[in-house]
Amino acid sequence: MAPIMKTDEHKTNVQERILNGAEELFASSSYSATRISDIAAKAGVNQAMVHYYFDTKEKLYQAVLERLFRQWESYLEQQSWENVHPEQVLRQYVKSHFEIKCKIPNLYKIFHKEALEGSKLFDQYASAKWFQDFLDKSRMFTEWKHAGIINPQVNEQVVLFCLWGMMNQFYYRDEEALAMITGHSGSIERLQDEIADQMVALAQHGLLAHSLKMAPLATSSVEPRVIHLFYDESALGTGATNIPESSSERAAGRQACSDTNADDKMENPPQDEDVSSILGMIQSWQGCTVRLCRSVEAWRQETPSGKDLLFLVTSSTYGELSASTVKLLQELEANSTIVADRFVAIWTKRRGPASDVVQQLLEETINRFGGFAISRIAAHTVHGYLNRCAKMTGI
Repeated sequence: MAPIMKTDEHKTNVQERILNGAEELFASSSYSATRISDIAAKAGVNQAMVHYYFDTKEKLYQAVLERLFRQWESYLEQQSWENVHPEQVLRQYVKSHFEIKCKIPNLYKIFHKEALEGSKLFDQYASAKWFQDFLDKSRMFTEWKHAGIINPQVNEQVVLFCLWGMMNQFYYRDEEALAMITGHSGSIERLQDEIADQMVALAQHGLLAHSLKMAPLATSSVEPRVIHLFYDESALGTGATNIPESSSERAAGRQACSDTNADDKMENPPQDEDVSSILGMIQSWQGCTVRLCRSVEAWRQETPSGKDLLFLVTSSTYGELSASTVKLLQELEANSTIVADRFVAIWTKRRGPASDVVQQLLEETINRFGGFAISRIAAHTVHGYLNRCAKMTGI
């Protein structure tokens, strides 16, 4: 009788069974605790068959990781971070990486077991993109830190590990466990999505309620914060005729609202983007003094402290900069210490698509001078942006 030749399909089927069995055991028991005999029994083949296809346990381990990393890279390649606002990037990063962990949990289980054992074998066979992704995101956080988008005191790499640590608490849990943790019922996908939303909220806004973090000043002995509001004629609105060349105003109260799109939390919020609207809202902040001026020289005469906020209001229709804004930038470039390590708010009044380009240009220029430009997204209303400024500067 002629020998029975194994077809490619049969060979692939056997290899897949061995890989599947090995992956499950490496993930549940670790590399060192898994024996070839265990893998063979799991795959329903004899040990000789395992050695025939993969030679050694280490080569089988390598094949398992390569297969898992191919899946991981396919997810990673679907993500794009270009031209996306930091808030959206953070949301997308948390949700997409948590989804990846939930879809291919064995990759992370194997990694964590190897890390606990102190083994370097995982690192030896990990995808180069595994390490590059960490470096890229760490660099992104560093840029945000320099731009004043995140707390300047945080350690970027620690933050990344903290984000992963949150994900690692949930990705491997089943529907029953997630339902118990959240107190809600639903499909595992729905529960995982709820967990992801909670992690995004913590990453973006922290744990304390906004009203607690932004509590009014308790005593008058605390030095009031000063906001230096620069504006040019192009940003003046219909109500700006009574704005003096310079003034000092003290507010009595301040509303605490969320960071973005907060108009629904304020009754009849102002919609105008001119200086009058901005000044009116700033004047409602408790413990703040607003000083209006049109030159850096005037600001210097005020002897600003490091806690003062510089606020530039301008306008652009076709991408042009007003003469006063150009002069301001020239003076700041000549003496960058004026804005170095200082928060700078920028509002470019919308008069067309070019306004967003000017806004971004001004933010990048301030950051280049060493300041921390408070970034603004297209969805921001004046009210929403001012609340972002208050939250970031602690006013």
